[in-house]
Amino acid sequence: MSETTKTTKNLFISTQEKSTLNKTQNKLEFKVDDIFKCPIYLSHKPEWVDDLNKASDPIIKKVEKTWKNRIKDPKDPITHMPNSLHSELIWQYPEFKEMATTVLQQSWNILDQQGYDLRNRIPILNELWVQEFPEGGGFHDIHEHGNNHISGFYFLKCSEKTSFPVFHDPRPGKKMMDLMLKDKNKLNYGNSQVNYKVKPGQFIFFNSYMPHAYVHYSGKEKFRFIHFNVQAVLNQNKMSVTK
Repeated sequence: MSETTKTTKNLFISTQEKSTLNKTQNKLEFKVDDIFKCPIYLSHKPEWVDDLNKASDPIIKKVEKTWKNRIKDPKDPITHMPNSLHSELIWQYPEFKEMATTVLQQSWNILDQQGYDLRNRIPILNELWVQEFPEGGGFHDIHEHGNNHISGFYFLKCSEKTSFPVFHDPRPGKKMMDLMLKDKNKLNYGNSQVNYKVKPGQFIFFNSYMPHAYVHYSGKEKFRFIHFNVQAVLNQNKMSVTK
């Protein structure tokens, strides 16, 4: 056997040798640093559900009526309901003012806790809307919200039979060289996505870079939630001039 062949063979562990590997053999004791975390913040505020549903009802009905009229119009190319009935921005309604203020404050708290320097910035609520999946069912493909820092949901109508959010790992490097999981139902470092079965009154906050989606469901029960996006923008009044 040539020297080249010996060297090449030694670069690999053969199938027979691999079967003899032992998890406890030459085991190292590690100190584990959980860096590059992707936190998801969960809270529950059920006392808002009834009032915000009542305020949302006419908004959703208006959106639904608009789409149905478009479908009936022979001049309009729309032939079916969308995957989600999406309202206009709702901070203009006084019923949602308290929620908007809470979202801004809690988003600011999260960014501060995450270690960001916010001294020359102020929070703005870029988007706040209510949406409901239509009777035929709905979904949202995976997406993220660019030019924002904190995003989230507040759930108004949902159950075990409705849709739910799915969050995907935002690290592209992991996706390019990932491995199969031993148990997809167990949450550990190897997971590329996680989902949450939600209930009315539940809040979910997360960093806007995190891709997310909503699974399709048949529409047997109502599924309605409020979505928001917050950005930390530069405060021009506090900006110092560097000499």
